Amino acid sequence: MSGFEADQEQSGLARQHAKPKVHEDEPRTAETPLALLGEPLTPQGSFYVRNHGPAPALDIGAWQCLVDGAVERPLALSWSQLRAQAPVTRRVTLECAGNGRAYMAQPAEGTPWQYGAVGTAEFTGVPLRVVLGQAGVRAEAVEILCAGADECQPDTGRRSPFQRSLPLEAALQGDCLLAWSMNGEPLTREHGYPLRLVVPGWYGMASVKWLVRVTALAGRFEGYYQSERYIFRGERGTAEGAPVTQQRVRAVIAYPMDGATLRYAEIQIAGTAWSGEAAVERVELSLDGGQSWVQANAEPSSPGAASAWSLAWNPPGAGAYTIMARATDGQGNTQPLQPGWNVYGYANNGVQRVRVSIIA
Repeated sequence: MSGFEADQEQSGLARQHAKPKVHEDEPRTAETPLALLGEPLTPQGSFYVRNHGPAPALDIGAWQCLVDGAVERPLALSWSQLRAQAPVTRRVTLECAGNGRAYMAQPAEGTPWQYGAVGTAEFTGVPLRVVLGQAGVRAEAVEILCAGADECQPDTGRRSPFQRSLPLEAALQGDCLLAWSMNGEPLTREHGYPLRLVVPGWYGMASVKWLVRVTALAGRFEGYYQSERYIFRGERGTAEGAPVTQQRVRAVIAYPMDGATLRYAEIQIAGTAWSGEAAVERVELSLDGGQSWVQANAEPSSPGAASAWSLAWNPPGAGAYTIMARATDGQGNTQPLQPGWNVYGYANNGVQRVRVSIIA
């Protein structure tokens, strides 16, 4: 067996036995195993989970999704009525706003996510704009509020469903989905069964789970998870209180794993890259501490969906090496070499470093 084949076998075994990293059982917070991020799709059972309250158990026979507010024709969609809509399938990368929080320049509030609060799946459902078109959004509407069936207890001590609003123009774009399927399977309870919103290109807090209500608003929504959290505080170069919205450009190294000891042979470095603002244009790797960069082979990308990349590396000899990967998107956004900081640890896209030892 060649060194390359051995490395591939090692990577395959790592993916096969990889388990989610669980931060909390209730409400569930768990990371996708890094080894799985080298695959085109993340299995639903391994897909990262970030819940704000216990996952509700909903009776599909009684479940409805209400569409109301500033609309001409309020709707109460049953499960059968929803599934009668013409389905659309889109590949989408969802990422928690706190992904990478553990590696910020200094400690920040919140779950200490490493690099696995992200995953890519094919979601199937009906476009949000289609349902809003059926309801007839009135001219005074400026935002679309989506509410789940879960009960959260934020810092205020008040119990309320998880609710988030989208600007009307974002809600009406063709990519937002009311999704009931993930990778060809019904959503599981922890991923929002029976229905969730999926907003490509935005951090995951926008993709509300266990959806039961869609409301057109004539004014701005000021709920806890809109105005108290998922905003930037204390970040240099960002307006105080600015909302967290689109995903920042990022590349993740899926394998080799950090701390791995590898035989001296050709090594396949692989991972995934994405950006919410534009398609990923290139992925570069440094194998000498950032002194020089070489471009990896990357699959075509689209905004809102990750692309796989790889590079065959022949180490110059035995020793310790640090692998770095950075992505650049079509808008010219490039990952910073060093992590930034903000109070809540959001949107850290500093370059990942993977340290490996090469032995003869």
